[in-house]
Amino acid sequence: MAILVGAGVYFGMSRQDNSDSGPALNTPTQIVQTPSAQAAGKVPQEYLGTWDSAIDNATGHHTRHLVIQQGGVGDTVLSLTADGPTKSGGTYHCGFTAELTSAPTGDGGPLHIGQSAVTVAEPVSACTPGGASTITLLSDGRLRRTGGGEQLMYTKAG
Repeated sequence: MAILVGAGVYFGMSRQDNSDSGPALNTPTQIVQTPSAQAAGKVPQEYLGTWDSAIDNATGHHTRHLVIQQGGVGDTVLSLTADGPTKSGGTYHCGFTAELTSAPTGDGGPLHIGQSAVTVAEPVSACTPGGASTITLLSDGRLRRTGGGEQLMYTKAG
Protein backbone atom coordinates (compact mmCIF):
# COMPACT_ATOMS: atom_id res chain seq x y z
CA MET A 1 0.00 0.00 0.00
CA ALA A 2 1.42 3.36 -0.98
CA ILE A 3 1.96 6.09 1.58
CA LEU A 4 1.44 9.68 0.51
CA VAL A 5 2.41 12.96 2.03
CA GLY A 6 0.70 16.01 0.56
CA ALA A 7 -2.44 16.34 -1.52
CA GLY A 8 -0.74 17.66 -4.64
CA VAL A 9 0.73 15.64 -7.40
CA TYR A 10 4.22 14.43 -6.67
CA PHE A 11 7.15 16.83 -7.19
CA GLY A 12 5.32 19.03 -9.69
CA MET A 13 5.47 16.22 -12.21
CA SER A 14 1.83 16.75 -13.09
CA ARG A 15 -0.64 19.32 -11.88
CA GLN A 16 -4.16 18.68 -10.62
CA ASP A 17 -5.37 22.20 -11.46
CA ASN A 18 -4.83 21.79 -15.18
CA SER A 19 -7.07 22.27 -18.14
CA ASP A 20 -7.72 19.63 -20.77
CA SER A 21 -6.60 21.79 -23.67
CA GLY A 22 -3.45 22.02 -25.70
CA PRO A 23 -1.65 19.76 -28.14
CA ALA A 24 -0.14 16.54 -26.89
CA LEU A 25 3.51 15.62 -27.14
CA ASN A 26 3.81 12.09 -28.44
CA THR A 27 7.43 11.41 -27.65
CA PRO A 28 7.83 7.84 -26.39
CA THR A 29 9.30 7.32 -22.92
CA GLN A 30 12.09 4.86 -23.52
CA ILE A 31 15.53 4.71 -22.01
CA VAL A 32 18.20 3.16 -24.20
CA GLN A 33 21.07 1.63 -22.29
CA THR A 34 24.41 0.96 -23.92
CA PRO A 35 26.83 -1.77 -22.86
CA SER A 36 29.24 0.91 -21.59
CA ALA A 37 26.54 2.36 -19.31
CA GLN A 38 25.95 -1.10 -17.86
CA ALA A 39 29.65 -1.58 -17.15
CA ALA A 40 30.07 1.91 -15.66
CA GLY A 41 26.84 1.76 -13.67
CA LYS A 42 26.65 3.35 -10.24
CA VAL A 43 23.10 2.35 -9.30
CA PRO A 44 22.98 -0.38 -6.63
CA GLN A 45 21.32 -3.58 -7.91
CA GLU A 46 18.51 -3.38 -5.31
CA TYR A 47 17.18 -0.17 -6.89
CA LEU A 48 16.94 -1.51 -10.43
CA GLY A 49 13.58 -2.42 -11.90
CA THR A 50 9.99 -1.27 -11.99
CA TRP A 51 8.24 0.34 -9.02
CA ASP A 52 4.62 1.43 -8.55
CA SER A 53 2.79 3.91 -6.36
CA ALA A 54 -0.49 5.78 -6.22
CA ILE A 55 -1.87 9.03 -4.89
CA ASP A 56 -5.48 9.33 -3.79
CA ASN A 57 -6.86 12.83 -3.34
CA ALA A 58 -9.98 14.92 -4.00
CA THR A 59 -9.72 14.48 -7.79
CA GLY A 60 -9.36 10.68 -7.61
CA HIS A 61 -6.77 7.93 -7.99
CA HIS A 62 -3.42 8.84 -9.61
CA THR A 63 -0.91 6.13 -10.53
CA ARG A 64 2.88 6.38 -10.74
CA HIS A 65 5.06 3.86 -12.58
CA LEU A 66 8.79 4.33 -11.93
CA VAL A 67 11.61 2.53 -13.74
CA ILE A 68 15.19 2.70 -12.50
CA GLN A 69 17.95 1.37 -14.72
CA GLN A 70 21.69 1.09 -14.51
CA GLY A 71 23.86 4.07 -15.39
CA GLY A 72 26.55 6.43 -14.24
CA VAL A 73 26.54 10.02 -13.13
CA GLY A 74 24.97 12.13 -15.89
CA ASP A 75 23.11 9.15 -17.41
CA THR A 76 19.35 8.93 -17.59
CA VAL A 77 18.52 6.29 -14.98
CA LEU A 78 14.92 7.15 -14.10
CA SER A 79 11.72 7.19 -16.10
CA LEU A 80 8.32 7.90 -14.62
CA THR A 81 4.80 7.63 -15.99
CA ALA A 82 2.01 9.50 -14.20
CA ASP A 83 -1.70 8.99 -14.97
CA GLY A 84 -4.91 10.19 -13.38
CA PRO A 85 -7.98 12.40 -13.47
CA THR A 86 -7.97 16.18 -13.76
CA LYS A 87 -10.15 18.59 -11.79
CA SER A 88 -12.09 19.38 -14.95
CA GLY A 89 -13.15 15.76 -15.43
CA GLY A 90 -10.61 14.67 -18.03
CA THR A 91 -7.48 12.62 -17.58
CA TYR A 92 -3.75 13.22 -17.91
CA HIS A 93 -0.85 11.03 -19.02
CA CYS A 94 2.68 12.31 -18.38
CA GLY A 95 6.10 10.81 -18.95
CA PHE A 96 9.37 12.00 -17.42
CA THR A 97 13.05 11.09 -17.40
CA ALA A 98 15.85 12.18 -15.06
CA GLU A 99 19.59 11.70 -14.63
CA LEU A 100 21.72 10.41 -11.79
CA THR A 101 23.47 13.49 -10.35
CA SER A 102 25.95 11.86 -7.98
CA ALA A 103 27.24 8.38 -7.28
CA PRO A 104 25.68 6.74 -4.25
CA THR A 105 27.92 6.52 -1.19
CA GLY A 106 28.16 3.11 0.41
CA ASP A 107 26.45 -0.05 -0.75
CA GLY A 108 22.83 1.03 -0.42
CA GLY A 109 22.59 4.48 -1.92
CA PRO A 110 20.65 6.78 -1.68
CA LEU A 111 20.29 7.86 -5.30
CA HIS A 112 20.44 11.57 -6.05
CA ILE A 113 18.33 12.35 -9.10
CA GLY A 114 18.33 15.62 -11.03
CA GLN A 115 15.40 17.59 -12.34
CA SER A 116 13.05 15.64 -14.56
CA ALA A 117 12.34 16.38 -18.20
CA VAL A 118 8.87 15.93 -19.72
CA THR A 119 8.85 13.31 -22.49
CA VAL A 120 5.08 12.82 -22.87
CA ALA A 121 2.39 15.37 -22.03
CA GLU A 122 -1.28 14.65 -22.62
CA PRO A 123 -2.56 17.32 -22.29
CA VAL A 124 0.48 19.58 -22.37
CA SER A 125 -0.93 21.74 -19.57
CA ALA A 126 -0.99 18.75 -17.22
CA CYS A 127 2.71 17.92 -17.18
CA THR A 128 5.49 20.05 -15.74
CA PRO A 129 9.10 19.09 -15.01
CA GLY A 130 9.89 18.13 -11.44
CA GLY A 131 12.75 19.18 -9.21
CA ALA A 132 15.66 17.14 -7.95
CA SER A 133 14.88 14.22 -5.66
CA THR A 134 16.48 11.56 -3.50
CA ILE A 135 15.53 7.89 -3.69
CA THR A 136 16.18 5.67 -0.70
CA LEU A 137 15.72 1.91 -0.42
CA LEU A 138 13.96 1.11 2.85
CA SER A 139 14.55 -1.96 5.02
CA ASP A 140 11.09 -3.32 4.08
CA GLY A 141 12.01 -3.35 0.37
CA ARG A 142 10.07 -0.23 -0.65
CA LEU A 143 11.55 2.90 -2.21
CA ARG A 144 11.00 6.37 -0.77
CA ARG A 145 11.35 9.28 -3.20
CA THR A 146 11.66 12.69 -1.55
CA GLY A 147 12.04 16.19 -2.88
CA GLY A 148 10.45 19.59 -2.59
CA GLY A 149 9.19 18.78 0.90
CA GLU A 150 7.13 15.80 -0.31
CA GLN A 151 7.63 12.07 -0.35
CA LEU A 152 6.07 9.10 -2.08
CA MET A 153 6.58 5.40 -1.37
CA TYR A 154 6.94 2.83 -4.16
CA THR A 155 6.66 -0.95 -4.11
CA LYS A 156 8.45 -3.30 -6.51
CA ALA A 157 6.18 -4.27 -9.41
CA GLY A 158 5.36 -7.85 -10.26
